[in-house]
Amino acid sequence: MSQRYDPAELDVLKSRTSLSKVFETYGIRSKGSARARWAVCCFHHEKSGSLKIDDQRGRYKCFGCGVSGDHFTFLNEFVGKSFHEAVEYLGGSVGFVTTEERRAIEQRNAEWEAQELAEKQRTMTSVQRIFDNGKTIHGTHAEAYLAARGLRVVKHWTFDIRFVAALTYRGWPNPDADDTVELGTFPTMIAAIRNPGGDIIGLHRTYLDPDRPAKLTPPGDQRRNKAKKVLGEQRGGMIRLSPLGPRLAMGEGIETSQAWFSGGFGGIDDVAVAAAVSLGNLAGSAMGSAEHPSDHSKRVPNGIPDMERPGVVLPDEVRELVLIGDGDSDPAMTRARLMVAGRRYRNLGRRVFVSMAPQGKDFADLNLELGAGQ
Repeated sequence: MSQRYDPAELDVLKSRTSLSKVFETYGIRSKGSARARWAVCCFHHEKSGSLKIDDQRGRYKCFGCGVSGDHFTFLNEFVGKSFHEAVEYLGGSVGFVTTEERRAIEQRNAEWEAQELAEKQRTMTSVQRIFDNGKTIHGTHAEAYLAARGLRVVKHWTFDIRFVAALTYRGWPNPDADDTVELGTFPTMIAAIRNPGGDIIGLHRTYLDPDRPAKLTPPGDQRRNKAKKVLGEQRGGMIRLSPLGPRLAMGEGIETSQAWFSGGFGGIDDVAVAAAVSLGNLAGSAMGSAEHPSDHSKRVPNGIPDMERPGVVLPDEVRELVLIGDGDSDPAMTRARLMVAGRRYRNLGRRVFVSMAPQGKDFADLNLELGAGQ
């Protein structure tokens, strides 16, 4: 529907109201500068702020679940407004856009696109360098960490997982900081995020405690700094935990997906396994949202997939999909995301099944309880 509107007019319309103010209207408060404000993401369950709001460019992105967009995306996905309703909410038509205004908008957007491209290229250089310098995880601190989670390391599912003995950690030094700084180097398990063609588009990092086989408790701001981070892109890609085939099981994270398979929870042997990195990437975008069934301060996807904005894009050889869901964070949000994902992939001609862990547990927990992981 946005194609009915003049793009320059929409840019002017968005400039009237800062994006952070729109978020704040719906109870999502942020802090920081106009270039980078941070908030607790309203699209997935978290306790610390992964959602970056850029008021200068009118864009947001969550580095936890991967959602991104602008004023209109937020008003559609979180609030449930149609595109036309979002336009009216932001003030309606701005009228005629002069040639000078249009030229200034086009020049500004071109500059932003060039900056984003240069930043993406720098990031991808770092992603490839870190991955190339990683070593096999056999006999490393990463293997000890996975073993503590009940997962035995074998080559058939760890070929895209590597270990770095000392990787730089950037984070917020204190609760009042607006920018991240280097906070030290730590042992890290890394995993390649690949697109359907097999190209690396990002890197998942699990920073580890150097003294015990557990996730790192990062230094600095305990509310915002996290042990698991993504460098580069996750949207559209996945972490391949086995060679792909016609049957694929996919959950949010590495440990959940592999624990589901190792513990035999699906009762399927000839299945490939992958991790989507986040629930948002697993599901892709929805056409709107609905009230959370138990927490009225939150909203969940309405279950209707936006087919033009997918998350994980499945390779052609995958014809049957098992969606793996944890029950230990926000089951209502998880089920809503899985509904969006299931309907999306069924619309694309795949057979889809869902496997949910009991409420309050994830499959890694169950694996440990049952003494699985073999």
